[in-house]
Amino acid sequence: MTKTMPREVALGENFTYEIKVTAKDCLADIVVTDAIPEGAEYVSSDPKATQNGNTLVWKFSEMDPKSYATLKVTVKAVKEGTLASCAKVHALPRVCAETFVGKATIELAKSGPERALLGEDVTYNIVVRNTGTSVAKNVVVTDTVPAGLTHSSGDKTLTFNVGNLAPKQSRSIPVTLKAAQRGNHCNKAVAKSSNAGQSSDDACTLVVARGLEIVKTGDKKAILGKTASYKIVVSNTGDTDLTDVIVTDTAPAATRIAKVSNSGSINGNSVVWSLGTLAKGAKKELSVTLTSTTAGTHCNQVSVRTAEGLTKSSQACTVWEGLPALLLEMVDNPGQIRVNEGTVYTITVENQGTAKDTNIRLEVTFPEGVKPVSSPNGTINGDKVVMNPYVSLAPGGRFAYTINAKGAKEGIHVITVTRISDSIPV
Repeated sequence: MTKTMPREVALGENFTYEIKVTAKDCLADIVVTDAIPEGAEYVSSDPKATQNGNTLVWKFSEMDPKSYATLKVTVKAVKEGTLASCAKVHALPRVCAETFVGKATIELAKSGPERALLGEDVTYNIVVRNTGTSVAKNVVVTDTVPAGLTHSSGDKTLTFNVGNLAPKQSRSIPVTLKAAQRGNHCNKAVAKSSNAGQSSDDACTLVVARGLEIVKTGDKKAILGKTASYKIVVSNTGDTDLTDVIVTDTAPAATRIAKVSNSGSINGNSVVWSLGTLAKGAKKELSVTLTSTTAGTHCNQVSVRTAEGLTKSSQACTVWEGLPALLLEMVDNPGQIRVNEGTVYTITVENQGTAKDTNIRLEVTFPEGVKPVSSPNGTINGDKVVMNPYVSLAPGGRFAYTINAKGAKEGIHVITVTRISDSIPV
């Protein structure tokens, strides 16, 4: 305890002195007493004291270590000379003890990607934290693997023994699963403690797949020198947009590109379409037209690729065939005859087509005014001459038959020639 007064004051002047009590230990029932100096009159005190004659008394129930109380007393000097007085303090020792009561609270948070591709790894992060004020004991985290995801261990429930967590302490647990099925899959984790209850959270991931298809259809047969048309359908069969979609159609060497659709770029015997982005579920239809002068089966190949690395191909085959085209020409020499005079009819057959014709048969019918007499190439049956079959006539080939006849009646008479072959049956 300390007590301080002003060094000097004037007679009749009020002045204040101060008493300061400081506790070094725990104290109880503190009593401070102070005697008013002789030669001074009491005016006031702060805090207010109990006055007992010339003595002032302050009482405090208890004080903690290092706490203090400041007492101020104001008096009036009424006598010359040195004014002095003493203060004293009385207290009982106070023994104290304390304990902190805390509460452990665990909190679990789980995070992961909102979308993932089928077949890719999906990594989740589980964070378990003690948000309380006491140690969380025996913390165990269990993670349930949903049906659409798999873990490398094959287990459907993963268990992590975290142990004890101090207040504000946290632990991160990464969990990597594989996306096994398309769809939205929610991965739930639960944290349990022997003294802090439990907490749970989940993270949902939409598993999507990229898909690409290309189908090519076209004419099964085509005529040489004509055209064959093909339709190409590119489809995005997946759940995500495809970018930088490039379609390339390669015509077989025996054909030539005659026409393309949708601004395709022709380079030699190939055509390329740059489709840009193909939205999920979208389709794009293209077409190409070829021509050929070479007989045979020619297959037209088409392929598609995307910036995501997807590729597909398809083909359509066409049998290119020629057609025979027979030109018949008949001349008589001489062209004018009298009754009973003879003439020779020459029938020429030429194949002007692109394929051979086989088993060519001619049947010549004579009118009443002209009678067939003989033919080195056929058989006469009344007014008809059935010519011997010509087995095979290649493109550009020709043959000629002759018939000897004579005039039977005056007038202009028309002779009819009928052709039958394997390409043009009856």
